[in-house]
Amino acid sequence: MVSEICKIMQNKELAAGIFEMILQSDKIAAAAMPGQFVHIKVKSSSFALLRRPISIHYADKAAGTFAIVYHVVGQGTEEMSRIESGECIDVMGPLGKGFPIFTDKKCAVVGGGIGTAPLLELAKNISDCDAYLGFRNCNYKTEAFEQSCRNVYVTTEDGSYGNIGYITEQLEKRITDYDVIYTCGPKVMMQCVMDICCKNNVECYVSIEERMGCGIGACLVCACKIKEVDGEWHYKKACKDGPVFNAKEVIFDV
Repeated sequence: MVSEICKIMQNKELAAGIFEMILQSDKIAAAAMPGQFVHIKVKSSSFALLRRPISIHYADKAAGTFAIVYHVVGQGTEEMSRIESGECIDVMGPLGKGFPIFTDKKCAVVGGGIGTAPLLELAKNISDCDAYLGFRNCNYKTEAFEQSCRNVYVTTEDGSYGNIGYITEQLEKRITDYDVIYTCGPKVMMQCVMDICCKNNVECYVSIEERMGCGIGACLVCACKIKEVDGEWHYKKACKDGPVFNAKEVIFDV
């Protein structure tokens, strides 16, 4: 993990309220693994003492850059959206435990909304991978997954792109084709993915998105419920022990 001031190479609006930011950092790009995140300090004099945890979308090790995708939902991300190319921002990372990568198994990534972002770097690192991407509408772009995956299945809740409905319906039709499933997105969606995998004895890994304070396991803001072997549960830190966990360990209060 490094902490440095990174130059913004691009901060582009992909769709309404959805931005992709490309940052320059040889060290972070070189160290980044699929599923890890960075902790960003928004430069503001009036608020936002805490950093913003945002998943790494992809890393270009040759260029020494990495990208994040974020949704403008509050003051911090609104401030980020106004940063221009050439400006700099304070970044810590890469942080957390990422996805395990299997080169000898048939895999699929299942993402919902902004939760699709951290799955791209994973898909790029798996030779035999399908993608299942679910959105509310057609505001999101899927071309990068189409370049990296064998098959890409898309659903929108309003039917504006791909199949109408929920992406878990498409996954359930083909679940027996896979050895490993990776998922990130709304907790309700991930719980459904976990249930489908459990029913069909398919290995599953989930990326948990929680509010974070320190990003290094000291403050307990991101504590999440994890199952013990004996069936009891305790809290683990999403920032340090995760954000990726085996689905058999995870308890979602949904």
